[in-house]
Amino acid sequence: MGSDLTFARSSAGLTSRAATIHLKALVDSVCWFMTNMQTSKTSIRAYRLKTFLNAAFFDAQNAVPFDIEFIAGEIKEAPEFVNRRLMTLFDAGRVCHEEGWLFPEAALIEAHRNCFVDNNVPFRTTENRFKLQSPYPLIGLSGKYAQLLRDCGERATLSQFCVELALWEANCLKGQTGMTASEIGHRINLQKSTLSTCLKAMCEHGQLEVNPHSWDERKTVLKLNPSHPTYREKYQTLKAGLPTSAKPLSGHNSAWPAAREARIS
Repeated sequence: MGSDLTFARSSAGLTSRAATIHLKALVDSVCWFMTNMQTSKTSIRAYRLKTFLNAAFFDAQNAVPFDIEFIAGEIKEAPEFVNRRLMTLFDAGRVCHEEGWLFPEAALIEAHRNCFVDNNVPFRTTENRFKLQSPYPLIGLSGKYAQLLRDCGERATLSQFCVELALWEANCLKGQTGMTASEIGHRINLQKSTLSTCLKAMCEHGQLEVNPHSWDERKTVLKLNPSHPTYREKYQTLKAGLPTSAKPLSGHNSAWPAAREARIS
């Protein structure tokens, strides 16, 4: 990576502490959901839909219009796909609909609470239908990055998402030029067989570069490929989405019409 592609090590970028807190929270939470998601564990398409809903619920404290065409347009998906996945979420007791609006069920709220608690991610308890709020628009940032993977048409998986985040974290916060496969597996808690398949696909699609290890000829070092078409856009998405302060969210960020205000309390 060039010297401009840093979060913490550039005086013009984020402070080291803020970048460490927020990027680590992003990596940890995405990896947690990869391990614990109850439906569609691998599909980046399903994950993108979930982050769209969950960002409204737990970042912005908003209900989502129960409008298939609207949601499909927002995440660039086929309405049939959105409808099918929403039915799955309804059946699983994760999301409900009331008077034309989507809300999280208790199980979904508890899943996010567990994710934040398990990973020591600070969150704010609220007195409305959503019960908690993320420390910054973490879920929305995750969704934006997932959309970039989805738009590439590379059959991306949530495992690949976690690998990329781990490599960004290592380079931008720790100054590492890459990671070994075992280091990646340890960071994102992925089994060796699953990780091997994931890394092979990413190398074939040009997402990763493979270089010799500096002192151990038995190992190779993997890093994000700066020549990949989405490399810089992914970096800019992360940098723009990570706050410059470690302070948690303090208010409500309305994204939907005011008509839903009376139904969130």
